[in-house]
Amino acid sequence: MKVLLISENRSTTLVSPFPLGLAFVSSALRRAGHEVAMLDLMFLDDWEKSLNSTLSNFVPDVVGLSIRNIDNQDMRNPVFFLGDHLSIVAAIRKHSQAPIVLGGAGFNIHPAGCLDFLGADFGVYGEGEAAFPVLLDALPGSRFEKAPGAVWREGDQIIVNPPRYLGGADEWVPPAYGDFDVVAYHEARSELPGCITVQNKRGCHMKCIYCSTPSLEGTRCRSRDLRWSVDEMAALNREKGIQRFYIVDNVFNFPLSQAKDFCREIIARNLKISWQAILNPAFGDDDLFDLMGKAGCRFISLGNESGHELILKNLRKGFTLHNVRMAAKRARAQGIRFGCFLLFGGPGETRDTIARSMEFVDELSPDLVILKAGIRIYPGTELEVLARKEGMIARDQDLLHPAFYLSPAIREWVWGYLEESVGTRANWKL
Repeated sequence: MKVLLISENRSTTLVSPFPLGLAFVSSALRRAGHEVAMLDLMFLDDWEKSLNSTLSNFVPDVVGLSIRNIDNQDMRNPVFFLGDHLSIVAAIRKHSQAPIVLGGAGFNIHPAGCLDFLGADFGVYGEGEAAFPVLLDALPGSRFEKAPGAVWREGDQIIVNPPRYLGGADEWVPPAYGDFDVVAYHEARSELPGCITVQNKRGCHMKCIYCSTPSLEGTRCRSRDLRWSVDEMAALNREKGIQRFYIVDNVFNFPLSQAKDFCREIIARNLKISWQAILNPAFGDDDLFDLMGKAGCRFISLGNESGHELILKNLRKGFTLHNVRMAAKRARAQGIRFGCFLLFGGPGETRDTIARSMEFVDELSPDLVILKAGIRIYPGTELEVLARKEGMIARDQDLLHPAFYLSPAIREWVWGYLEESVGTRANWKL
């Protein structure tokens, strides 16, 4: 089949994120024998004109639309992105009879809700490399019952099949970086310098009460051959001059041995690049940070979420303030800059816990601190169960639209307090 893939995201908050997931899907479809065209809306001045031209010239049998985010996850100024996506679906319908298939990280948060709201024909839930080729095989005869991750309508119902996760390294395909203007993403100037994303593994065994990742990617860590990732970084550096990379693994440093092997592979090849990653403070030692520094790591996101032991426990973060201190100390020793993220408003949050969290982060002296109040409630999480039990959301409330958990003890004053706190600290952002 001829498949047109569309990356809809045009948001450049903090950074212009490279659509790595769609690059993986593109390769998987080609490996399955399909002809693929890619349309990336990120840097287009007139996306509708480009879409119309592509639909006319390529004439796809199927259009795949990747949804990166449902909303901006901001309780104070919520923006529901799917409203804008309706215009993309309408433009596709206007110029093509091809069925529209939704996918992507945002779609996976609420597949049935997204399909219904946007009026698309089908969806792929879970990892697109596994689900999309199987869905395409089923399309001619509409045999979706045995297609893992298929989302489709049956009468007035929307059926969502359980996903199938990629297994061993042999099931992974190299992402189709060539489908995108990687130089434009690398040179894009938002609040942070542009970079190109790389992924070594998926799955998360952590139990954070608000996070949907374990239900989307599974709780078992599944890895690529790390040499492939480094091959891709080396090729992009050599052929396109790409120097900055972002390792998007949910937890770069778990398993610890794999993180070290990744660094050793970069060191062995003497690659002159810089990269950043997301670290969980629960895992790490001096050897890891030494290897990271030698391999070109220049920035890490610690993902501590709080600076108070009670809140860390209530959020089920799985690490302590001692772990955070040690990670920050080790990063500093290797000249690795680091950032912290404070997510206020969870169960048990009070004026005291917020004040002590800020004091703790001040002691660490991070290079960047991002603060938010109010935790987006996602379907299927422990936080959803708690919010419904406490009456914070109605039992039948549709979590497709933004809904947030915010401790009643801070609700009346938290916004002004955070604005004042950010105003006195140069590297803190709200």
